[in-house]
Amino acid sequence: MREISWVLVATLALCGSAASAQDQKQDAPPADISSPIQPIGASQSGNNPNRPIGAATGVGGPYDTYDPSQVSPDKNTLAGAEPFTVGSLGSPRNIFDPSISASLQGQTFPGTNGQTFLIAQSIIGGGLNYIHTWGRYRTTTLYNGGEMFISCNCQAAQVLGLTSTHFQYHDASFTQEADWARWHLLLRDDFVDSAGAAFTGQGMGGPGLIAQSSSTLGAPLNSSSQAFLPGETINTAYTMRYMNAVLGQAEYSISRKSVLTFSGSYGVLHFFDPGYFSSTMVNGQAGYDYLIDPFNSVAILATYGKIDYTGTGISMTDYGAALAYGRKITGRLAFQVSAGPQKILSYGAGGVGNFQLLSYSANSALTYATARSGLSLSYASGLNGGSGVLLGSTSYTMMGSANYLFSRFWTGSIFGGYAINNSLAPAGVPTVRFDNWFSGVSWGLLAGRHLRINFSYSLEKQNNPATCPVPSCGSNMLQQTVGLNVNWHLRPVS
Repeated sequence: MREISWVLVATLALCGSAASAQDQKQDAPPADISSPIQPIGASQSGNNPNRPIGAATGVGGPYDTYDPSQVSPDKNTLAGAEPFTVGSLGSPRNIFDPSISASLQGQTFPGTNGQTFLIAQSIIGGGLNYIHTWGRYRTTTLYNGGEMFISCNCQAAQVLGLTSTHFQYHDASFTQEADWARWHLLLRDDFVDSAGAAFTGQGMGGPGLIAQSSSTLGAPLNSSSQAFLPGETINTAYTMRYMNAVLGQAEYSISRKSVLTFSGSYGVLHFFDPGYFSSTMVNGQAGYDYLIDPFNSVAILATYGKIDYTGTGISMTDYGAALAYGRKITGRLAFQVSAGPQKILSYGAGGVGNFQLLSYSANSALTYATARSGLSLSYASGLNGGSGVLLGSTSYTMMGSANYLFSRFWTGSIFGGYAINNSLAPAGVPTVRFDNWFSGVSWGLLAGRHLRINFSYSLEKQNNPATCPVPSCGSNMLQQTVGLNVNWHLRPVS
């Protein structure tokens, strides 16, 4: 698997090099490394050929100025897989920006006998931000990956469930868009390979480093809505797994005010160690959007999903409907909310047989930007695959971040998230519950045109049930992480 992972890195780099050779005269800074980490389910691509921006990309850095009047409107639909954004800031149509990074981290957590354990982590990694636009077509490739080396004593390794002292991680997204008359087509692939859950960044340097790398890339890598991605919101011991999701979407404009959207995806969550629940999922969604005025829109949606657990004969099927409302103020505000009933059917569950549940699903996201600050919030609830720990769950996930530009060279940000997962069971049967949270702060310094230095501090904790349903549910101790990250870009950093 390690050889395959590094082949993926080499392939992305070669693709980007070829595109760069065709466009050597273009020169644009990458997205602002200090922009806030976006929530799961927030995309920045839109349907605009210009370079996308986050909630606060370009907010008055030394080499650019954020002006909302220069932002092109976001065209994402409420019924689509990629939620609203504040729009796209005009820039060259082609970008090739590789980067390298080095991080040092110290992590502490309490032991069972009152002592405090300390582990050290060093991470060497790299990234690629590649955009190529020609005619009606646009290709985007985002990548972040590296190798994490861990140094700790035997007791600490046992508490954390460490089976190795070093792990690779890879996080990549590929998007192809096309505009044909009234049609807009989207094809997307998201891939994550790591030793821990993507929600907290375990196995990828933790929440502090993930907040920085997501902003470095200018967009989150897992930015489709929760319904289209296998869930990874429960921490386990350090064990390798990969997630891959392929999404296809077609939008048809009936008129200037109404759009039909059809989306479908296929996802895989696979664990390499025995005892965890690998799964596959299929999802479909259709909806109708209506634009009330230039700022407000409404939509009606219908959804279908199916999750199968490898080698178990157990599966989950869900049917849902929802009403949605969205508001956009280009360059400033993007808000949307949807909610509706959800029917869940469980087949072949051991010990409890077949059963059905009536529940609800809800999704909401808010992005707000000013010349010096940015805010991003999200909430999602509904059926989840169980993150390899449970055979299906109902989950509730919240994430948020905010950042502020203190000067031409200094930026600060805060971030956090909270997730609850309850196992599926018939009415009256006890359920198993996991809940975890993380929070942190980051302080960034622009040291020259190509180099940025970030300092971060984060907290994370997971509350496990009395009995773990898999070989190891990981540590339920409060973990604190302090880190230093140095990131160098080929192109000037904004």
